[in-house]
Amino acid sequence: MDSAPAPPLTDVPTDATPESEWRRLSPSAAIVRAIAGAIVGGVVSIPVAGVLVGLLSDLLGLSPLITGVLVIPTTAIAGSLLGAWLGRLRWKRTRWKLDTIGLHVRRGLFWHTEVLVPRSRVQHLDVERGPLERQFSLASLIVHTAGTQNAALRLSGLDDADAVALRDALIPDAVRHVDAL
Repeated sequence: MDSAPAPPLTDVPTDATPESEWRRLSPSAAIVRAIAGAIVGGVVSIPVAGVLVGLLSDLLGLSPLITGVLVIPTTAIAGSLLGAWLGRLRWKRTRWKLDTIGLHVRRGLFWHTEVLVPRSRVQHLDVERGPLERQFSLASLIVHTAGTQNAALRLSGLDDADAVALRDALIPDAVRHVDAL
């Protein structure tokens, strides 16, 4: 495990900027969210295509094979495009900021939510990098909190350096300066 501290980022809001502005996720995250949305949309569209094949073959009196050849690819493409569009919208509607109180996250397409994780409630922090995230130099910050309901906040789509800097900024001062642990 590398014990070298992460380089400080000048544009990551910290305690020194109490009136920090809301920040967007990395622009690369828009691509990752679109790819993930397209995959999910394509997979979810398969059962929908099956239902449509059954309905249209009965309605039009065509063979299910002919109807399937026409409907399944069309539905899969439409589902993938819709999923990619929703993934990009999800990226566009997610914002975060770090201030003296803690980490604030706003997100939502239809239902808007704002989550605040106070610094005093942070139990431990994880930085995860999936295969697709690694290709785009992205990471997810997982903030585990005290409590039982919604005991973790996942913020995906951060630049790798921002995720590490946020993790380091959220470490409580008492833990940061204890050598005996």
